[in-house]
Amino acid sequence: MYVVLFVASVLALLYGLTLLVMARVIFRQLFGRTFHTLEYSRQRCLETGEFDPALEELPWEKVSVFSPKRNAAVAVYALPAQKSAGDGTVIVLHGLTWTHYGSFKYARAFIERNWNAVLVDMSGHGASEKGTIPVPSYGYFEKYDLDAVLDWVLARFPEKPFVLIGESLGAATALQYAPLGAPPGAGKETWKIQGIIADCPYSSMADAVDARSSYLRIPFFFARPARKLVSFVIRHTRGYALEDASPLAGALSSPVPVLLIHGDADDYVPAELSRRIAEKRKERGAGPVSLVLIHGAPHAKSIITDSETWFKAAFEFIGRECGLACQK
Repeated sequence: MYVVLFVASVLALLYGLTLLVMARVIFRQLFGRTFHTLEYSRQRCLETGEFDPALEELPWEKVSVFSPKRNAAVAVYALPAQKSAGDGTVIVLHGLTWTHYGSFKYARAFIERNWNAVLVDMSGHGASEKGTIPVPSYGYFEKYDLDAVLDWVLARFPEKPFVLIGESLGAATALQYAPLGAPPGAGKETWKIQGIIADCPYSSMADAVDARSSYLRIPFFFARPARKLVSFVIRHTRGYALEDASPLAGALSSPVPVLLIHGDADDYVPAELSRRIAEKRKERGAGPVSLVLIHGAPHAKSIITDSETWFKAAFEFIGRECGLACQK
């Protein structure tokens, strides 16, 4: 009997220690990331062909927009349409650890089509300040920073319809912002945004962590409790849980048209998470939604893998669902 109890105690201790190690690994992967500098991201985008330096020579306006929620300044780069009458305004949000240099590849085609362009360094990234709320919060608090940016954009480009484009963290932020920018029950004339293009978002951070654990072949009896432990810790130290950072919940709480684009070779944030958002939104009848999968594209590389398909889907969506022109 004593032997059985001893063995059971040792096994329980080993399980507990392993669980703590797993939770620490998950926590470090989520919140121990190194944010790249502006110069590093610029150089990498040049090397990969994602950034045309000629775009940098255009008359960009750099401003700092104060975010009351985070008590910090957000760096915004605005380019007025180069002709007298731009058709709309595109606002682009980059992914985790990156900067606005990663957004040029999305904005370029809109600039060519005479749209105003607005690029943002997400909070704590690039030239933006971290503020009083730790970053990243995976869209949960970033959506309030985006709301401050939208207010500035509305004043800078009045009467120019706005379309949000986000990549990964930026996509998740855009979707979580949807109920603020286009609230349910509000008339379209009051919306701050007319459409969202979300490239490789997660349905929630809890789902993203589970998917990553599955990819790493971490047994569920370690992965799920470790994720719950991390969620418990950040709920009590940062004011939200992993389940609260939910683009799916945002997509279900706003009628704004949504286009989801995802690479089918994404093993970091699987395309299944975008498919889940699309299916749930259709089931709920929350608003227009489309899903486009880019064959062979890894995480955040859909537009690089097949830019023709990416922009064709984007411009058709903007014309069909948002009623905006995207002609050269």
